[in-house]
Amino acid sequence: MVLNAGEADVLTPERAVAEIRRVENLHGAIARRTAGLVWMVWGIAVPAIFVSYALAFHAFLGTGLSGPVLLTPFLWVPWTVLGWLATRGLWHSAALVAPFDRTRLRTNVLVIGVLVVGLIVAGMGVIRTTGVPVAELAWALMAIGLAAAVLGLTGAGSNDAAERKMWLAASVALLLTALLGSLAFGTDLGLARDAFAVISPVASGVVFFGGGLYLTSHA
Repeated sequence: MVLNAGEADVLTPERAVAEIRRVENLHGAIARRTAGLVWMVWGIAVPAIFVSYALAFHAFLGTGLSGPVLLTPFLWVPWTVLGWLATRGLWHSAALVAPFDRTRLRTNVLVIGVLVVGLIVAGMGVIRTTGVPVAELAWALMAIGLAAAVLGLTGAGSNDAAERKMWLAASVALLLTALLGSLAFGTDLGLARDAFAVISPVASGVVFFGGGLYLTSHA
């Protein structure tokens, strides 16, 4: 704020404090809106990952080829990279007008990535070892829900209380969807796989994109 000599004479301590609070509130609104846009980005990237896996598994199902096994470690990479680049670009743009800790941003992204990938890989290993009749995409959706619960309970990856509550709401929605869907299909693994090829991308898209819309509209 640029003041001339006349305006400076009437800048009382009360007005100065009010102006500082206004700027702080503005920074908070920018942070929440940016976080909402990031949620919307992942509301596109995460469903795209699910669709990629669903298409790959259906393309190779019953062919006897090792395509799904070979593709599994890599299908998530392109969408994750695109999501990260968009996330990084949004926060760097926001940093032009509001101060943000970029080291904390990188740490949050790393923590979220390791948590989600670790849970998915560990769960897939258990499913393959024990033969539990759980659809792979159902477990992936559940793993994301568990990661969201951890983020909501710990506050990691959250800019404010509103985003923390959003993580908790997302965890409840994703976990209930995965659990109820798995129970509904029982031991019919083929039917469950077909169903979660649709359920997982739709549920994750609604939760993350919808959560982003909420955060941006309440900034």
